[in-house]
Amino acid sequence: MSSPTPRILATTSRMPFAVDEIRKLGETGRDVTAVDTFKASPGSHSRGAARHAEVPAPAQNPLEFIAAVDELIDKHQINWLIPMFEEVFYLAAYREQFAGRAELFFPSFETLAQVHDKVAFSELCESLGLPVAQSITATSNAELREAVQHWDHWFARAAYGRGGLDVITNSGPLAGESGLDDIHPTPAEPWLVQEYLKGVDRCSWSVVHHGEVVLHSCYEHPLTIDDRGGIIFESVDSPESLHSAQTIARELNWHGQLSFDYLVTDDGVHHMVECNPRPTSGCTVATAAEFDAALFGPRPAAPVVVPAGRKRSIKVAVLRDALLHPSRARTNLRAAHGASDVYGPKHDHLPLLYTALSLQHVLRYRKALGVDRDTREQLVAAQFFDVSWNGAPIR
Repeated sequence: MSSPTPRILATTSRMPFAVDEIRKLGETGRDVTAVDTFKASPGSHSRGAARHAEVPAPAQNPLEFIAAVDELIDKHQINWLIPMFEEVFYLAAYREQFAGRAELFFPSFETLAQVHDKVAFSELCESLGLPVAQSITATSNAELREAVQHWDHWFARAAYGRGGLDVITNSGPLAGESGLDDIHPTPAEPWLVQEYLKGVDRCSWSVVHHGEVVLHSCYEHPLTIDDRGGIIFESVDSPESLHSAQTIARELNWHGQLSFDYLVTDDGVHHMVECNPRPTSGCTVATAAEFDAALFGPRPAAPVVVPAGRKRSIKVAVLRDALLHPSRARTNLRAAHGASDVYGPKHDHLPLLYTALSLQHVLRYRKALGVDRDTREQLVAAQFFDVSWNGAPIR
């Protein structure tokens, strides 16, 4: 008996990689319902989405969010649930409510939490023999100050931070943005302190079925926004990243999308930095056919690896950076040469338009929390304040 035709619910459609995956699913003829917490979410308006809906914010209203997803599954006969961001934690916390009704393309809550917690993730990597910088866990102000004394150049991150947020360092481009007096670790919200290593940032993304990687990409970002998230993505050869992804996927019997950040030092070692238990921009360098086959096709004999040299960009962000920093405009535009736009290909313009309209979501966040409009960290945080998870119990 053949499997039913996939009818997909894609949650948190605002992210650039969500736009990309929704578009690809539509290109291969899949029925996609795209949802987010606000109507102007760019991915909800891609031609890849057969329809879209607005749902309550999982971070602020988890039970209402779960009820809305439950209703959409019945209403649109959903049989695949594919999360795009940290709403995955809320879905996983209530996975029994959806089990048997749809393919849940994400692991258990416990598995997700283990890799999302940077302290637990570092311990996991050590136990599996994967390279990771030596670290100290700080659970108080005193422990934080003691930990940073171990190295002349250090870097510290909140256990549940993401997107380049909640970091402090005395070296590199982010040095001095925050001071130790601004950080207050606790046992519930610890910080990981490590030696500051110099090298090249790399990221990987994989589609994994029951512990086996079936599609993998590794990429670098020649240009970042405010020294944080990448806005140009170029695929590279990296057997090391595939090995790391496969090692962790097998250890945890992972099922879903799985992404990692690495710091590659001059000796070629890929130091594990953190795990994103969801899609990231690595999906943008895969083709629609590769993505569709990885999700719904038979398992290949060996993982399909995206070849080096494919390039995508978020052109509106590249142009923004060039306008804000005219001295590097020529370098930025040269780096983006040959990269197709994630948001605005010729056949699917509306997501690009809605990136501008979705700024109302950012403004709503700033107004609610009274944040400084010039604070770079808050500009990033505003993109996902209502779909993030900070380690707190979900009720």
